[in-house]
Amino acid sequence: MGKAMILLFLLACIILFFGVMIPEETYRQKDEVIHALVITNAHIVDVREGKIISGKQILIQNNRIVAIDSAINHLPAGCQTLDAHEQYIMPSLWDMHVHTLSLSPQLHFPLLLANGVTGIRDVGDGDSWISDIDDLSERDKSRWEKQAANDGLLMPKIEQATSYHTEEIEGISMDNYQQKVPELVTKLKLRGEPFVKVQLEKSEIPNEIFYALQQEARKQGIPVLGHLPSQVDVQQVLDNGFLSIEHAWALIPHMVNQRKTFERDLQQKEYDLAHQDSALARVVLQKMVSTSTYYVPTHVSSNKKEVDAFDEAVQSNPHNQYIESVQLFFWKTLNWLHTSGYDRETDLPVLKNYYERGLAITGLAHQNGVTILAGTDALDRNVYHGFSIHDELQEMVKAGLTNHEALKTATIHPAQYFKRSDEYGSIAEGQIADFILLKKNPLEDISYTQTISTVFYNSRLYDSDDLEDMKLFVKRQASSFGVSCQFIWNMIKRS
Repeated sequence: MGKAMILLFLLACIILFFGVMIPEETYRQKDEVIHALVITNAHIVDVREGKIISGKQILIQNNRIVAIDSAINHLPAGCQTLDAHEQYIMPSLWDMHVHTLSLSPQLHFPLLLANGVTGIRDVGDGDSWISDIDDLSERDKSRWEKQAANDGLLMPKIEQATSYHTEEIEGISMDNYQQKVPELVTKLKLRGEPFVKVQLEKSEIPNEIFYALQQEARKQGIPVLGHLPSQVDVQQVLDNGFLSIEHAWALIPHMVNQRKTFERDLQQKEYDLAHQDSALARVVLQKMVSTSTYYVPTHVSSNKKEVDAFDEAVQSNPHNQYIESVQLFFWKTLNWLHTSGYDRETDLPVLKNYYERGLAITGLAHQNGVTILAGTDALDRNVYHGFSIHDELQEMVKAGLTNHEALKTATIHPAQYFKRSDEYGSIAEGQIADFILLKKNPLEDISYTQTISTVFYNSRLYDSDDLEDMKLFVKRQASSFGVSCQFIWNMIKRS
């Protein structure tokens, strides 16, 4: 029996080795670069004012919108014409909370583009949970950008990407934190991290150390963002500088006046729901406004996945065909474990109420002037790169935003976050020409953002056939033996 097991193990290793050696495929940008394009018969979705502008032509040159007028009489030589056939043109979308893997060119990037997402903020790549802080090797983002420039890899703009999660600070104590914290921040800057991503919501470090981390990061000019720990003084955290609060569940505990800590998660949720303080909520949200703190609720993953796990229709989502088979197995296993751990009659209502409280807080945040960003936490279970941004926009509307206000969370607000609103976020003269054409008006129904017929990105035009081909490519990759071997090998390397 022992020999048979050893032989099976060796055979599995050999199969895995040969699978990993299978060359990776990548989806390439279109070869044709359009230097000049005039768009006719399009209804412009003015995401700044929330209205439709009709009867205008749009001239694009060298990837910039150079003119919007009722008639453009002098077209540059070689200018192509795109008849929009009365469709709706709006800026392409941003997903402001995404996770990537080394296999993202195969499994994620084509889906993002096919769904009109041409820009992302990568809040943790494949190295971010296991990376050695002293490892200064080249990151995925840099490699992909070189591939895009040299080999035509199709990828979205990754405006920021981090390869390190601050989940603990090894060897830190109240005796040495004044030395350890500056060392950590200095190393993160040396790595070229665009921000300090904190994931310390389980009280891994004392509050004083958390505040010291913020203060040192501010001193060295690197922003802090991520998970808002439940035990900290939110007022002090915001005063110290916290660029964006991620996830709807993060704010709920900070709207409880007399906080208590419970061992069981469900007991904690019940207490927090029963002791929400509306006056305190306003104080916290107004503090976020005064400190220019962004909010990324990620409703599709935050709390909603706990409810969706009980819904068989959600578990058989047709988008599962785009999920790599090993990952999909883990998703289904986690969903089964989750539903096995709760009682449907007594526990599920608490989970639903917690999810709905998250929506209510997003509505309150908007009413109080907090700038909200659309993000999905794609890679989390039951969350899909590209597809889920449209679900998140619908969650924004459920939370109380208008269709117009929801669109801003994935267009104008991300541009403001990156301080690039002069280039991105609207259909206007001087803007970079990243746009999507929709068959229906998203100001009438936010779900119409899914009616994409055309994506224009990086001076290339992708029609409905191209977008379908991107999806088919990912479907093939998700069921590919070589990709599955790569996925397993990457998991082994991280263990």
